[in-house]
Amino acid sequence: MSRASVARGIATAAALAAAVSCGGAAGAGDALHLAIINDPILNAVIAPDIGSILVNKIVFPGLVRPNESLEPEPDLAERWEVSDDGTVYTFHLRPGVVWHDGAPFTARDVAFTFDRIADSTTGTLLWSDFAPIDSVRTPDSLTVEFFLEAPYAPFLTLLGHNAGIIPAHAFPPGASLRDQVAFNRSRPIGTGPYRVSESVPGSYLVLTANERYHGAQPSIPTIVVKIVPDVNAQVAQLRAGELDLITLEPALLPGVEDDPDLRIEQVGVPQHYYVGFNQDLPRFEPAAVRRALMLAVDRQAIIDGVLKGHADYPQGTIPIVLRAYYAADLPRIPHDTAAALALLAEAGWRRSADGKLRDQAGDPFRFSMMIDKGNPSREQAALAVQQDLARIGIEVTLQTLEFSALVRDYLLPRNYEAVLVWWNTPLDPDQYSYYATDQANNDYGYSNPAADSLLLAGRRAVDPEARAAAYRAFQAVEAEDPPVLVLYYPRELQVHRARLSGIPRLGIRDALRHVERFRLESR
Repeated sequence: MSRASVARGIATAAALAAAVSCGGAAGAGDALHLAIINDPILNAVIAPDIGSILVNKIVFPGLVRPNESLEPEPDLAERWEVSDDGTVYTFHLRPGVVWHDGAPFTARDVAFTFDRIADSTTGTLLWSDFAPIDSVRTPDSLTVEFFLEAPYAPFLTLLGHNAGIIPAHAFPPGASLRDQVAFNRSRPIGTGPYRVSESVPGSYLVLTANERYHGAQPSIPTIVVKIVPDVNAQVAQLRAGELDLITLEPALLPGVEDDPDLRIEQVGVPQHYYVGFNQDLPRFEPAAVRRALMLAVDRQAIIDGVLKGHADYPQGTIPIVLRAYYAADLPRIPHDTAAALALLAEAGWRRSADGKLRDQAGDPFRFSMMIDKGNPSREQAALAVQQDLARIGIEVTLQTLEFSALVRDYLLPRNYEAVLVWWNTPLDPDQYSYYATDQANNDYGYSNPAADSLLLAGRRAVDPEARAAAYRAFQAVEAEDPPVLVLYYPRELQVHRARLSGIPRLGIRDALRHVERFRLESR
């Protein structure tokens, strides 16, 4: 990036900052205002949370991206071939693509990115997704070959999920990705339709349209991404015209339904909300205990009361939106406190005269459950879980934390007892990274050899019917030995100003892969 372009970016950012700070819409008609709940890490390889991922979707394209049919389409790669045995993928990169600083994008950058993903010292959460890669070769500057250890059915989908490509030339040889503070916090270099021109921690980021973007030129010159942890504040800012698009919790719908300037869209997404239990702790290790906790919680009441019906009743961790793989024929797991108490008794927990559930030593069954601040649906769901478990004699203490602190300080180091969070999974049933033993996103210590085997079989099955059979069998296993207590499958409620159009019918994280299609009419 030239000094002149930096100066232009700073000047634009200063004007936007003034508008943001005074609560108005910057550059009415020519700036799109979005919100995330935490300060992002601007590096697609080491991004640990949803706020980071949403911004990185705009800044760092991948080789492919999902289309509205939930299928991979070309992005940085213009085409690809797969070997007959499914173990070699050859990608032909788009010629003429340049990084935000003007350097050419080449196959070296792709190889560098996947070398960093494979490096255990980076702390990336992507390593499990791409562990089947045996090697990456670059026959020339516009060709990349991935050699896999075995056929890997979700490979293309995962390339379009979170695997944005980062620039090899931006990192000194041997340098740790995490030590590149300027890149990761304020000045990333991507190839996306927008580049970051300013980042103010705890407040906002300014993204400026990339005039050298390889795809269609964005029609919106500037995006302001505001840090707004509280969803009530997001709704207030949306109604005031300070935000143009948010995802909304159902409890907050009454605050926007009567606004003629807003439009509400409901989109199916591959998501599951759940309570995760730290299975390093003896009380949560037995499958019978986790099954009992699932039976004790009235999940339909949460869907009806908290989600206002904008969610689906869960069977397991594979959501209903992936219908070809969802085990709809398995018996529904009901709310049954008597069955829950019977299972707990088998595991050595019985109710004492005071109504408390105690083990053989007389110690009560109690634990702390963490949730993030500022989200009424999750807070109300946590209260419902607390009350349902209290009815069978389990004492649950709720602890609220800022989302970034919850993930960084407690979830990732597994320094917690229970936590109410969610997964946004790829548009594929592959959950090996989440629930196979010792994998990158398995934050709960879940380990079941049958589940491991079935998840691996699902990864390697090329035939769609064989894949579906593996994942249906996995759901049968997790019904008996649940990795987490799945509460519901939400339907994403997107609320946007009427003047905003061009949003594809995808969940917001995938829609942002197509942000150059967004259109914003002048006020």
